[in-house]
Amino acid sequence: MANKFLVEDLLDKDPLVQLVQPDNFVGWIYSIDYDSALVVTNDAWKAQVNGIPHNSFLVASSFTPNTYGTASSVDKEVILLRVIGTCKLPQDDDMIRTKIDNYQNQTGVENQNEDKGYDPITQNRLQFGGLKCRVLGTFYMKNSELNMGSDIETFSVSMRMRVFMPKEDALSLIVNYVDPIRKKRFKEELAALGIEKELDPFEIGTVRYTSTDRLHRSTEKDRIPFRIQPSDFLARRTAVLGMTRTGKSNMIKQTISVVKSIADNCKMPIGQLVFDINGEYANANKQDNGSISDIYSDGCERYRMIPTDGFSLMLNNFYSELQEGLAILGELIKENKKDGSADIDTFLGMSLEKPDFNEDPGQYKRWQVKVALYKTLLKRAGYTYLGTFSVRFDANENIRKQIEAVLNANVEPGMELHLNPSSSLSYEEALKWFEAARIANKDGKVTGKLKSSSGSNWFDEECVAMLNLLVGLNNNEAYIRGFRTLECARPYHTPYRKQDVCKEIYDHLVKGKIVILDLSVGQAQLRERLGKRIAKYVFDSSMNCFTRGERPNNIVIYIEEAHNLIGRNMDLSETWPRLAKEGAKYKIALVYATQEVSSVHPNILANTENWFISHLNSEKEISELAKFYDFADFKQSLLRSQDVGFSRVKTLSSPFVVPIQINKFEPEKIIAQKGKK
Repeated sequence: MANKFLVEDLLDKDPLVQLVQPDNFVGWIYSIDYDSALVVTNDAWKAQVNGIPHNSFLVASSFTPNTYGTASSVDKEVILLRVIGTCKLPQDDDMIRTKIDNYQNQTGVENQNEDKGYDPITQNRLQFGGLKCRVLGTFYMKNSELNMGSDIETFSVSMRMRVFMPKEDALSLIVNYVDPIRKKRFKEELAALGIEKELDPFEIGTVRYTSTDRLHRSTEKDRIPFRIQPSDFLARRTAVLGMTRTGKSNMIKQTISVVKSIADNCKMPIGQLVFDINGEYANANKQDNGSISDIYSDGCERYRMIPTDGFSLMLNNFYSELQEGLAILGELIKENKKDGSADIDTFLGMSLEKPDFNEDPGQYKRWQVKVALYKTLLKRAGYTYLGTFSVRFDANENIRKQIEAVLNANVEPGMELHLNPSSSLSYEEALKWFEAARIANKDGKVTGKLKSSSGSNWFDEECVAMLNLLVGLNNNEAYIRGFRTLECARPYHTPYRKQDVCKEIYDHLVKGKIVILDLSVGQAQLRERLGKRIAKYVFDSSMNCFTRGERPNNIVIYIEEAHNLIGRNMDLSETWPRLAKEGAKYKIALVYATQEVSSVHPNILANTENWFISHLNSEKEISELAKFYDFADFKQSLLRSQDVGFSRVKTLSSPFVVPIQINKFEPEKIIAQKGKK
């Protein structure tokens, strides 16, 4: 009785003993080295644990709970194994001959249901078989804490090591194990992220070994939860890899929900930016009976490229966002290359950055003229202006007289135009004024007749270039495409926006909102370009915050079809690869999904901390994946198993890959839980 109480006390206090469950005995190790172990097992032993699936965990020890107290210090360890295949026992060939002989001794096909059976000794011998296992590491106690090394320190050839199938508490302890050093880092990492509150790990799924889901998960108690640490995902890179329709989107939705829960729990803003290629995060669908935007309607902002109820426009107003519009114009004009004139080159090199009036009033006034001319040029190129168009800038009396002289050169007395830009000009007036100003400034073929009060040219070469574009003539009065060259960027413009959309989105993220960019509608080129500009703005803003010595806000970015953005051959200095590579430093986490592992930049893969891998249909992709951690053990499983949500998971805190079934994203349950709070 005393011994019974001693064992129960050990099970309560010593986690190492908890790993060994005598009722789940399945065999013996008969050969072991530093990398692998061979196990002899028996059909009867396997049957009592509902089988030993491929890729399942086993534990081996030379003690049992009853003998732990008297075991030597060397023996007080548990070796963690993973079943990776079968192996032949020395007598297997003899057993095969025995089986064949038995089959051949049957009386005939008509009596095939008549089983003559074996004698008891032979029957017992036939039940034995061998398992090949990978050594994943060693559990041991140190400073009253459970530790795990990723190898084995030594082994004895003569050691009698029993093998057990871990279940329930033992299995939970294994798959959710985090070493003590990593546990201590959690608090430090969360503090660095601005989170002072200790966070519990959250469940993402349950342990699952095989596609055939009949015996090892037959009851609810067999479905062991797998939990991940919140700090593993914030300011980290997470890969969600697998074929279409295998649960990648479900995993991302789960992550969004978890991050939102963390933010609410900590009362700390964590922004989430979703590049929604198929529109399944922004819009409800039959599969989920809801969407992310439905669940978090009060903390979610949706954007589209076309006007839609419930969505903000993912476009900029070129009239108000001067630099942004000019930058887009520059990119598109360079791509189209329909106008190679010197005026276009000068235009593309122009800046519309607003100067400080107090520092240089003259420069500020010249900027006003340039902006007025630029807006007039946009208007002529067909860019919609909401309301009544007008521009205003200062022009001295001498300038006005020279231009009015041109305006009224062929006008009958009494019909003269007296336009004063200091009071404002309508579009028609601005067009006439600038056309006249161009003529007044040329003085034949010599440019620069109009002078400022200081004696310098009133129009700089950039303004001269815009004047030429406005009328469609170069300095030699030869025809050019002029303002028509600017028409290519009209789809990127909206007159309904008063603020830079990139800044608006970033401000939402800083406040901890979920921002969904619905990219399922609109031109593909437009989607790609706008998405890139938004990503760059978020990255640059967070980086600038960091370089100023301030703490950037926590942001998580989600992208699908990632191979198109962080591809193998992409320059790491480009926006998306740079965000993936450097974003963590600026507290930007990246969750990227793709079915093409080999197409992702190797530098990004090498620096990815968390992995969620479902079915892949190509040995090429599996081979690429096998370069990382112990994913090679799952080659056949990944090729064959197409079950939705069946994933092999490696997180930053987990020392090995764990096969799990990802929980299904269920909006209705989440909404119900929110209602109870």
